Amino acid sequence: MADSRSLVTARLVLHRARARAGSLLALTATVAAAVAAVILILVVTDGAAALGRAAAPAGTPDDEVAAAVSIGAASLSSALPSLLLTVAVVAAAAVAQLGRLLAAAREHETDTVRARGLSRGQALALHTIEAVIVGIAGTAAGVVLAAGLAIAVGGTDAAGAALSRSAAGAVVALLLAIVLVAALARRSVTRRRGARATSIAAVALIVAAAALGLWQLGFARPGGFDPVVALAPTVVLLAAALAALAVFGAIARVAALPAGRARGLEASLALRQIARRLPLSGVAVLLVALTVAQAILAGAFAGTWTAAATDSAALRVGVDLRVDLAPQSASPAEVAAVSGIDGIDEVAAAVTEMLEFGDDEVSLVALPAPLAPVVMADAGGAADPAALVRAVTGGADGDDGRDGDSGDVGASAAGAVRADPVPLGDDATGLSLAVTAEWTGADASASLQPLAVLRDGRGTVIAQPLTLSAVSTDQVTAAATLPEGDGPWSLMALVMRIGPTPGVPTGSVTLQEVSAVGGEVLDLSGTVTFEGGDRERVIWLADGRDAAAVDAAADGPAPQALRVAVSDAFSARFGVGEGDRLDYRVAGTGRRGEVLVAAVVEAIPGASRADAVFATTDDLLVASLQRGTTFAPATSVWAAGRTDADGALSAALDDRAVRVAAPGVADRMVGVLVTGWWVSAAGAAVLALIATLAIVQSLALARGPELAVLRALGVTAGRQARLRAVELTVILGGAALLGAGAGAAVALLLTAPFVAATTPGILPVALSLEPAWGPLGGLCAGLLLGLALIVGGASARVRRAARDALVDEEAR
Repeated sequence: MADSRSLVTARLVLHRARARAGSLLALTATVAAAVAAVILILVVTDGAAALGRAAAPAGTPDDEVAAAVSIGAASLSSALPSLLLTVAVVAAAAVAQLGRLLAAAREHETDTVRARGLSRGQALALHTIEAVIVGIAGTAAGVVLAAGLAIAVGGTDAAGAALSRSAAGAVVALLLAIVLVAALARRSVTRRRGARATSIAAVALIVAAAALGLWQLGFARPGGFDPVVALAPTVVLLAAALAALAVFGAIARVAALPAGRARGLEASLALRQIARRLPLSGVAVLLVALTVAQAILAGAFAGTWTAAATDSAALRVGVDLRVDLAPQSASPAEVAAVSGIDGIDEVAAAVTEMLEFGDDEVSLVALPAPLAPVVMADAGGAADPAALVRAVTGGADGDDGRDGDSGDVGASAAGAVRADPVPLGDDATGLSLAVTAEWTGADASASLQPLAVLRDGRGTVIAQPLTLSAVSTDQVTAAATLPEGDGPWSLMALVMRIGPTPGVPTGSVTLQEVSAVGGEVLDLSGTVTFEGGDRERVIWLADGRDAAAVDAAADGPAPQALRVAVSDAFSARFGVGEGDRLDYRVAGTGRRGEVLVAAVVEAIPGASRADAVFATTDDLLVASLQRGTTFAPATSVWAAGRTDADGALSAALDDRAVRVAAPGVADRMVGVLVTGWWVSAAGAAVLALIATLAIVQSLALARGPELAVLRALGVTAGRQARLRAVELTVILGGAALLGAGAGAAVALLLTAPFVAATTPGILPVALSLEPAWGPLGGLCAGLLLGLALIVGGASARVRRAARDALVDEEAR
């Protein structure tokens, strides 16, 4: 019966630890690196809510911010576990391998103490004591390391946050201690057939789980915890690393077959040693491949998320800064005031309405033709504002099609609207008109209420009433001062309205003279007839049509189609292409019209739906006034400039909420994963280097007698060093190359659906693989440099050892 008093003592533990101090130090460093990585990931993600609230634009209601924070927190809860699990998997693999190497190094020692009566329970107690000591030391070192790195990056507050996460680090250390105990307690003689069957079953399970995760990830949606999102990246990365290991093993075995017949010692020895020692070098291959694959996934996620979140925000908002004023409209004075704000480069008023095509609603965006290419966002190339304007105006490159020289929509598309505003002149201060009226029955001249539809120099439209100045039996005159705004002004339409009268007005009104106050007389003419109770009629419209032909039309001029560009989603939904025409209704108003599809584009920036159309405000107004006396007002102010001008913009527009072309509150919270992935990848790289160094050292110890044999055969110490360097370079370099291939495959398959599944504001049209090459290159270069140093150090040690190596009895 074993005597625990003489075997399981502090003295025995101390002697065992001293004998294998290097291995235990490597284990402690591994635990410390894992603890530090986990703590730093949690510190980075802890500030997500604060970052999200800070990203809320000026004027955003508190309840909307709180709702967005809740959505962001739920989305983050799904994505965060993948970062922690990846670090834990790499750390567990490293600890398990280091534990196995330590157990193998102690094989003779273990046999000795077992022969002296050490029971399995006592051996397990020794292993547990060692694992606990390693875990405690690693936790302390990891917490100190994390706090130091936090101070270097974020100051004392970040260090406090790191210390507050010590409990999470302790949990990680406990799990790694359990792995270490299992590795140390592994029996030296195992049933290989059972172990191999278990390994094959585990690999098959991981591959199946990875396939299931990739399949289900496409159906995941952000906004709540999803176990598929939490587990898929780790499982897919592990499956890719196992595939890289399988490929490496197959190549090594195939390459070793003809190596025995090769004349060169370098090729035959290196390839055959790699094939013979796959169980040992395979772990290094697995860790290096997994680390490189994770680094590539981190780079793919970082770049893709940044581009997709930014471009999605730009597509959704449509411009750098935007204020929606509905149900009020944007006046020329407000737009002019916004243009003077510091940080605002250009501003325009936009029409954002909903159109009905049958029973389906689509989003309409209309902007002034000259300003649309300036203020509208291109969303990283997902949209082309200049091409949109050219499509709907018929203009050539660099021309809006309004000068009549290079773009006449009427000539290129029969029956399409072509707005032709009449300029009032740079010095105009007002507008006056004179009309004659002929009435059947009561005279309604005194009840006339002329209305001028004016457009300022920024394309902002306003309906300006004219005040009657003289009423006689021969002529009625009216005038109005131009409203506040940026000139020069243009006239878009004149509307004649009749106010309250004792009877139903019947008669006709004819324009006699229209002139710009401070300017010239305008060459305008028009006649309208009031009958059947009509009280509003458009007497003149800037639609570019010949007045004589319009007056000669028996039933009035035929309305023209509005030339528009439509999104791919619109085209697919309604089955239309360029040249097709569709009837529409303006939602909630009853106004009707017809559109002519001039172009099909990928997306319309600023549209509230994927099904969207784009038009110019001039053409939209003319198309509306050809069918009635009302038109859609501009209810949105779009400004191009710095996003930090949101506060001043909100203040200029009565503290209304500002939307900016930047990731929103929930998206910004998920954006902390970008830094988290880099921390996770860097931590995995450190863990892989530590484990690789230990594996290379163990490999050197196992092959110590080989050096003397080779020396006896005439192989110099320098040549042996080169041979070992070639061998390790093939192992580690091949692992890195296979890991890069595996990582590229994972990035192609996983990045886009993972970004979409974790970030609420991502639009599919803005989602494409765009790796962050700079940080990715730096991380991979650091990993390769570390591997190169390991190879160089091993080669130097072989050179020194080969000089003094002697062929002993064991080697013989």
